[in-house]
Amino acid sequence: MIRLPTPIRYLETITKHVRRHFGTDGFVLHEDKSSTVHVDLHVVPPNASRAYFTLLTSGMSDLDMHTPEGLEDLALAELCLCLPKHWPLSMTDFGWRDSQYSWPIAVLQRTARYVHREKTWFSWGHTIGSIVHPGPIDAEGRFTGILLLNPRTFPEGADRVTTEEDGRTINFLAVIPLLPPELEFGRKQGSDALEEKLIEAGVTELLNQQRPCAV
Repeated sequence: MIRLPTPIRYLETITKHVRRHFGTDGFVLHEDKSSTVHVDLHVVPPNASRAYFTLLTSGMSDLDMHTPEGLEDLALAELCLCLPKHWPLSMTDFGWRDSQYSWPIAVLQRTARYVHREKTWFSWGHTIGSIVHPGPIDAEGRFTGILLLNPRTFPEGADRVTTEEDGRTINFLAVIPLLPPELEFGRKQGSDALEEKLIEAGVTELLNQQRPCAV
């Protein structure tokens, strides 16, 4: 039986939020085929205040995550990451569809669906990826997992939004691609220790495909 995606709940709220904090010159990459949730990507091009692309999902929050009792206020989330200004990403340049450029978009969409498909939840400090059977998430095969953190490049107040529809809070989680040693370090030493290492190395949600290992 084909499972239809969940009805869209918060697209209008998220769209207004993106325009308020990041500008009105962005566009949306609409997902053609969806399962579980319909995940669109709001793309904000480089501008004077943010010299890189900003990508934010909408659709992951259309379903509540399966949060533990007492953490229901964390049940709604969306994802984000940033891409260098040279990325071929626009409504007229479709170079991003090439595998070497499309993988960050795929990671955002897969992760947004993963949490609902597996009936689980995640928040700040959670890692995703196997250290036993690591699989590359990027075209070059450098990154094998992700860490979710609070966005470090966002304007004040842009990391969460109160929905107009029902007054709930949607938190934006920054996706940080991890190298294999970083993923293993996080599993052994904990996400706080890993985050500290990443901060020391200047790693944020702004993707640097060639960055050195932070641990």
